[in-house]
Amino acid sequence: MKLRFRLLSTALIIGLTLTATGCGSQAAQAVVEEESYIPVEVQPAAAKTLVETVVFSGKVISDQEVSIVPKMPGKVTNINVKVGDTVQAGQVLFTMDTVDLQKSVDTAAIAVKSAELSYQMTKDSLDSAKENLERQRALYEAGAISKVQFEGIEDQVTSLENNLKAVQLQVEQAQLGYNQAHDAISDMTVTAPVSGTVAALNVVVGQMASQATAAVTVTQLDALYVSLSVPENIVNTLKVGQEATVIINSAGQKEIKGVLTSLAPAANQQLGLYPVKVTIENTENLVKPGMFAKVEIPTATKENVLAVNSEAVVLKNGEYVVFVVEEERAVAKKVVSGLDTGAEVEIREGLQAGEQVIVKGQTLVEQGSKVKVVGGSES
Repeated sequence: MKLRFRLLSTALIIGLTLTATGCGSQAAQAVVEEESYIPVEVQPAAAKTLVETVVFSGKVISDQEVSIVPKMPGKVTNINVKVGDTVQAGQVLFTMDTVDLQKSVDTAAIAVKSAELSYQMTKDSLDSAKENLERQRALYEAGAISKVQFEGIEDQVTSLENNLKAVQLQVEQAQLGYNQAHDAISDMTVTAPVSGTVAALNVVVGQMASQATAAVTVTQLDALYVSLSVPENIVNTLKVGQEATVIINSAGQKEIKGVLTSLAPAANQQLGLYPVKVTIENTENLVKPGMFAKVEIPTATKENVLAVNSEAVVLKNGEYVVFVVEEERAVAKKVVSGLDTGAEVEIREGLQAGEQVIVKGQTLVEQGSKVKVVGGSES
């Protein structure tokens, strides 16, 4: 009896142990199956306005940049500006030595006075000759002098008249020489022809300023544009007056409004690209000529179209699909896409507004995969 009891007790313990072990395995398996899901993020498909843009790199150029070259070479005696200064039209930029030119002016002034004196003397002689001619005319008509004598006096008057004309030319030439000498002195003072900012200064006090290079460059910082080169497959999508967004890192990350103001009708022969100008606002004067710029120009716009995140569209078995979440399962939907901005893509067919589209984890799921939404927007 004791042996039988022991056998039964042992069998019962073994049975209970096996039963407990089996239940534990099934529970663990159930937990594993319950936790076997793929975490995803979703966004609802919605109607949006899509704008396709192209991005170009260009260089900032001043639309009004003036290189100032002195009319005459000379030794620089004084410089009134420095690079970065704002100047007004007519403001003196620098001056050059006028000592030698002043001597020329003085000499020319003497020449003018001499010519004027000669003119006055010749004129006085002519006036006296004319008075004498009238007296001799009366004598000639009275028969007191011969015709030969009278004609001799007429010839004297004619000769003096010719001399007066010649002296008048001498006066004019002397005056012209004086004016030129005086203008040469004025040219030794170099002024700004336009208002703007001094962008370059290439003269030094004590050194010669020549006509070979620009002495000063003045640019207008409120008249800037970005020069672009556009390929032929893009040029016909652009038009004058079109708005653009310009980003110049050197002037800060702030976006600058731009307008396309020039579109070349012919391509550059060397590059095969079409020159384009995008005029920009520079209200804070942070943008300078020579800076590099990134320009975004819209080329296509579609309003009120169904769109999703571009990364949501994946290629499966040669077809483009998006995965949506339905009852915690991934459901593949074949779609036909349209305009793609790079960030968002138009969906022409295969999707309805409001469907929860998987935008992260879409490459990990298959049709019917169990998923769990862990991020994104479900509304």
